[in-house]
Amino acid sequence: MHIQKISRSIINRSCFSTSAVNEGTFLDQVMAYFNKASGHTNISQDKLDFYKSTDIVIKFNLPLVRDDGTYVCVPAYRAQHKTYRLPTKGGTRLSPHINIEEVEALSFLMTLKNSILDLPYGGAKGGIGINPRKFSKREIETLMRRYTLELAKKNFIGAAIDVPGPDLGTGEQEMSWMKDAYTKFKGHQDINSVGCVTGKAINQGGISGRQESTGMGIFFATREILNDVKYCQSVGIEPSLKGKSIIIQGFGNVGSFCAKYMYDYGAKIIGVAEHDGSIYNPNGINPYELAAHKTKTGGVKGFVNAQKYWEDEQAIYQQCDIFIPAAFEKTVNANNADKFNCKIIAEGANGPTTMAAEDKLLAKGVIFLPDILLNAGGVTVSYLEWLKNLKHINPGRMTRRWEEQAKHRILEVIKMSTGLNINIKDSKLAKKMLEGPSETDLVHTALEQSMIEAVKNIMATSQECKVNLRLAAYISAINKLNEHFEISGVEA
Repeated sequence: MHIQKISRSIINRSCFSTSAVNEGTFLDQVMAYFNKASGHTNISQDKLDFYKSTDIVIKFNLPLVRDDGTYVCVPAYRAQHKTYRLPTKGGTRLSPHINIEEVEALSFLMTLKNSILDLPYGGAKGGIGINPRKFSKREIETLMRRYTLELAKKNFIGAAIDVPGPDLGTGEQEMSWMKDAYTKFKGHQDINSVGCVTGKAINQGGISGRQESTGMGIFFATREILNDVKYCQSVGIEPSLKGKSIIIQGFGNVGSFCAKYMYDYGAKIIGVAEHDGSIYNPNGINPYELAAHKTKTGGVKGFVNAQKYWEDEQAIYQQCDIFIPAAFEKTVNANNADKFNCKIIAEGANGPTTMAAEDKLLAKGVIFLPDILLNAGGVTVSYLEWLKNLKHINPGRMTRRWEEQAKHRILEVIKMSTGLNINIKDSKLAKKMLEGPSETDLVHTALEQSMIEAVKNIMATSQECKVNLRLAAYISAINKLNEHFEISGVEA
């Protein structure tokens, strides 16, 4: 499959429905799901209160001289939800809506997500309070470097302390700036300084496959769940992802790659919503063509193969099998829950569904594939990048050639023992099959295996506790947290 690099985009929230005031904050929603799931455990309330509390959260201000010479003071944040495992891990976003409660909620989700995937991290999250569309490249670079230095001075970043990654509004360029700033500041004291962030450009210590990892993880998890015939029959949906109609909200990094993998597998993308409106075509939309159009124009408006275009989000309410919210939190809420006409909501964004909306949609028979499972592909591949940085060697570098030679030797033995005349010189497929695994091959297969194991674990928990997949994911994460502290203790 051809992968086209797409930078992470900022979604204009005004184009999408927002939650009602009485639904509470994003942090309230995460706490509510945690509390609901914890009722299915045998863990005492005092321990549960400790597990959901945030260990550390900081806010500071970044001074910036803008291109026109004016001075501004920009708020910045970093939360470390649980430092029971180090380093902590979580993204860094650029968003004018970021605040302390948001980074606490997101870091909480990261703790749960890392637990579900058995990654050796506590959860963290941070960011800078700007709209990157309104700042120049020079201004953003200055802010990212100053943010990194402030974190370093506060001992809030490092390969063994806290490892940021890309998030909303950031990508490999911003992560590379952060890495460069940190290595210049601390590199002479820290041999693993390149591992201070993940999601970097390849030539800055990044890893192949990181860009597409979140979207690919959503594909792998959705495919595995829908391949479970017994589960699909129990919830009244047709098995298999192939042939399913899909509508996606958000066509940035996550949404576009997810769309491509599902399209290649045989699903049909029929609608996409973005910051400049939404498009719909019941006969299908080619995500590669749409990605090229978005790269050229900056949005989905004017895409030639769309049968319908709306200036708002109306496409997401059209009938489909699977709706994938891949924009930001609380886009499926009490205000718009009744408008959806889908059978499955596969959550690509963090916290896209409020509890009030979920209750309404569950009553209609909608199945939820939860965010803390589905979008864990990004942190999983970030873990592989981090390991690469700590080992100071590319995955497969010491074994690829040996494996290729071993395959050729096996082929020679087959030819000698069977008398078959096997000519591989003229076959590209045969040559490919005999190659040793590339870094990308190793990353993709490791991600696939990780997502398959996580799905199996959550499905087993769902059956054992007789709960839906979201509650099963939370229960699994909570139990793993408890098991850790039962052995390690909490005192210094």
